[in-house]
Amino acid sequence: MSDFPYRNKHPAVKHEPLRSLIIILLLCLPALLQAQITNLQGMVVDSASKRPIPFATIIINDNQSTGSRADSGGHYVVKSAIPVTSLTISFVGYKTQRFTFQKTDKLTYFPVFMVPQQSVLDDIIVVAGENPANRIIKAAVKNSYLNNYKNLNSYSYKAYEKFVLTGIPDSSALSDSSHSKLYRHMEDNHLLVLEAITERKHLAPDLTKETVIAQKVSGLQNPNFTVLTSQFQTTDFYDPFINITTTDFVNPISPNSWDRYFFNIIDTAYSGNDTIYVLTYHPAKGKHFPSLKGILEINTDGYAIQRVVAEPSDTALTTMFVKIEQLYAKADATHWFISKINTYIGFKKFILDDLKVNMKGTTYITEAMINPPITKKDFDGVSIDLLEDAASKSNTYWEAQRPDTLTHKEQVTYSMLDSVGKKNNFDKKFNMLNAFQDGNLRLQYVSVQLYNVVKFNRQEGFRLGMGLETNSDLFKKYKIGGFAGYGLRDQLWKYGGFFEWKMYYPKNIKLLLNYSMSYEESGGTKYYQGTYWGNNENYRNYTIDNFDLVTRKEIAFTSRIRKYINLELTAFDAEKNPTNNYQFVNMHSGEPVVEDQFTFSGIKAALRFSYKEKIVESLDKYYWINTGHPTIWLQVTQGFNGFIDGDYTYTKYESKFNYSFPTRSWGITTLTLEGGWVNNSIPATDLFTGRSSYSPLGLFSTNSFQTMRSGEFINSGFGAVYYRQDFQSNIIRWGKFQPNFVFVTNIGWGTLSNPETHLNISARSMDKGYFESGLMINNIFGKKFFGIARFSVGGGVFYRYGPYAFSNPLDNIAVKVSWSYNFK
Repeated sequence: MSDFPYRNKHPAVKHEPLRSLIIILLLCLPALLQAQITNLQGMVVDSASKRPIPFATIIINDNQSTGSRADSGGHYVVKSAIPVTSLTISFVGYKTQRFTFQKTDKLTYFPVFMVPQQSVLDDIIVVAGENPANRIIKAAVKNSYLNNYKNLNSYSYKAYEKFVLTGIPDSSALSDSSHSKLYRHMEDNHLLVLEAITERKHLAPDLTKETVIAQKVSGLQNPNFTVLTSQFQTTDFYDPFINITTTDFVNPISPNSWDRYFFNIIDTAYSGNDTIYVLTYHPAKGKHFPSLKGILEINTDGYAIQRVVAEPSDTALTTMFVKIEQLYAKADATHWFISKINTYIGFKKFILDDLKVNMKGTTYITEAMINPPITKKDFDGVSIDLLEDAASKSNTYWEAQRPDTLTHKEQVTYSMLDSVGKKNNFDKKFNMLNAFQDGNLRLQYVSVQLYNVVKFNRQEGFRLGMGLETNSDLFKKYKIGGFAGYGLRDQLWKYGGFFEWKMYYPKNIKLLLNYSMSYEESGGTKYYQGTYWGNNENYRNYTIDNFDLVTRKEIAFTSRIRKYINLELTAFDAEKNPTNNYQFVNMHSGEPVVEDQFTFSGIKAALRFSYKEKIVESLDKYYWINTGHPTIWLQVTQGFNGFIDGDYTYTKYESKFNYSFPTRSWGITTLTLEGGWVNNSIPATDLFTGRSSYSPLGLFSTNSFQTMRSGEFINSGFGAVYYRQDFQSNIIRWGKFQPNFVFVTNIGWGTLSNPETHLNISARSMDKGYFESGLMINNIFGKKFFGIARFSVGGGVFYRYGPYAFSNPLDNIAVKVSWSYNFK
């Protein structure tokens, strides 16, 4: 039965002979025209599985320039100014179907059952001359700069986005499973429905802002997060690499892609004077690289992408399957612009063995404007901004904004989950999970700092304690916190507290007061916004045994200045007590004074620059997303003798550069440069000891020296290079065995002025150069858990060579273990 049944309502008819005949003929005319089919709809499905076939091509009356296309759910609608006498339906992998209709046929709904066609596309085809598909791709690459809307001086658009999560239990589980009641519930309800209305503005070369005007999440009253298409995929198919769920794939529309991909023309269509080439693509035989497969439609009007469907070509190790579709249309007479985006994510097994979960995301782009009058004043530096009232929009507002009405199942899901969410306080539970990502257990008014509950290092052994801080339930602009912990090995208490005032959130303007008495690495370096909870650089903390017990008092001011620069200004006073017998000979007063306790006071300016990073503001969260560009840290510390309790005048410079980028065949290259210099003679506690992470058998910690012992070196000036080449799975792909080979080389150099002032210490400078290299083989063994995550382990060996190599070769070796997890 049609979803839109035809109803013909006739007025009353008077029975006068000629007049009645004329009236009857006039009244019958619409019915006669209706018998000649001009409006038709239906669904295209697989004849065997009865599953919908999305995006099938539909040609009307054998006219290549007249037709339609099925949507992502297989539905199609045909509207024709002339009677429809035939339909031709085609799709890759299925036999083309042609249907004819008579003038007397009365149809409004016509289902199409496609029969799969077993065929294999051979990568090696003997032809005279170049593959014609390659010529089309080369033309598309040549015109990619002109067709890429991101190269416009400015643009803006409005978007409606909807994400629907659906549970699909195995048919046998509906009656036999212990979860059958839940599964039957899924027949009438989705798991989750999310909607968002956004506005996006762009100004060349790099100013972009996406404002979430409205957001609706089933079950949550005030969601403090946003889900956008840009978080799952690159929203433009002209970039050299296409990012899909955190993986960078080589774009088939990129220079020399024809050397890596195999393209094949499967169909052509016509639109006015333009030809639309339909091509399939997949990695060429024997080529190993992060690759995609799918369908491309290239329009000869500028050789622009009109439609693309893409999915990863290798899914042997993935826990989920992903497919994206992007459609482009002319925004004006010249410029192509993205018009619709579809994202499909599915888990073959989600928590339960007999449950699949699919997510479908759809984005409709409207009100696209080419080169509108946008100025720099329209940008405040926040890339994605969730407005405070986004979750409070009325139903009337949503009904006016949706391009399509909600389905009955979506409406039922909203109604049911909103009711259950209020009853069970889903907002509170979600906030708890959200805070856990930052190492906090969120309770009402306060959060427990999980990272301060249990700690382990060589100085304290296990440290047991507690850390608490207020959250936005109590104060929106203020945060008060503290911690206390007791070391079982050193039998000492450590404690501290802080107060934070969020003065102006959009610019990250904050004032922080801090007091602590705890251990700090002697000669260590910390960078502003340089690490986060869970970062594997922190694994080296378990290898350090060179500590100072420090009583620190600070007042700090932070702000984001310009576009991508975050600044921190700090006034500090730090009293340091080395845990070893180290002593320093202070010559500043003219007479040598031997000291074993040191007080530093002064100011520090630290900044972090990350080009084109995305700054996301989401209610009480504020975080940064690197977009594949370099990050630079610069810090200058000025110490003063006589300022507060300070005993030393000095200037200390520290810097770090980090850049990680994908390559076409070599995987991911990461280069980190680090350096520092102190202009005066000060105790070793504030010099540079090097980022050591040696353990005979330990965890691999990036950007550190795997074979260097803790406290082995001391430098007043140093430089270091950390190079890492991750070949990913480009070397070996044997089914599910796809180890990641990672080559690492680290080089360090340093110098030490006035070495005679440092007593009871065996450390030396790296003036001859420190060298080490190693090979990590990650992902040797992996296991999927609950169908949603894959945990894997690996290992490797590092060797120390050069002037500081030990005479015993075994002492130069460090064995490292790696572990990782992913949700892809």
